[in-house]
Amino acid sequence: MIGWLKGTVRELDPAGFLVLDVGGVGYDVAVSMQTLCTLENGAKTELFIHTHVREDQLMLFGFANQRERAVFRQLTGVSGIGARMGMNLLSGMSVEQLLAAIESADDAAIARTPGIGKKTAQRLILELKGKLPSGESGAARPAVNSVAADVRSALANLGYKPAQIDAAMKHVEDGDLESMFRAAMKAVA
Repeated sequence: MIGWLKGTVRELDPAGFLVLDVGGVGYDVAVSMQTLCTLENGAKTELFIHTHVREDQLMLFGFANQRERAVFRQLTGVSGIGARMGMNLLSGMSVEQLLAAIESADDAAIARTPGIGKKTAQRLILELKGKLPSGESGAARPAVNSVAADVRSALANLGYKPAQIDAAMKHVEDGDLESMFRAAMKAVA
């Protein structure tokens, strides 16, 4: 099993994947939108890895820190939450926001994540409330301008020019990181 990789980012895919060059070998790694926004092509980085093995494929999921990976592993331990859905949860909100939503039993906030319905959100809360490490206190949702700044940063990291980013952001409605990022990518395409 691979637990950690350190290398150079060779390619960023807005769909939530990257290619990490480690000693001349390129690893395809799925990452959350939160992690993707912090990375740049050509930058050296370290990712904590969860190796997901199924009968028909082996997938690597990368995380910016051990805490994010630990939360992902607990999420995927819940019945009905697979690796993709766990990554969607971490893409839609920060670890702190997710933990706050679980602890406050805010199933509506969790259900805003694509692929997560109200029943799944309630099951997630039921199984994980009180079992996850407590997050930093703070607002349940980030200020929109900080999410917009993250989207701008991600677009810049993907090589878009400031003028292209400004034009794209005019077409983006306020929302969570993933929905704003996807809307921005459609606008620049």
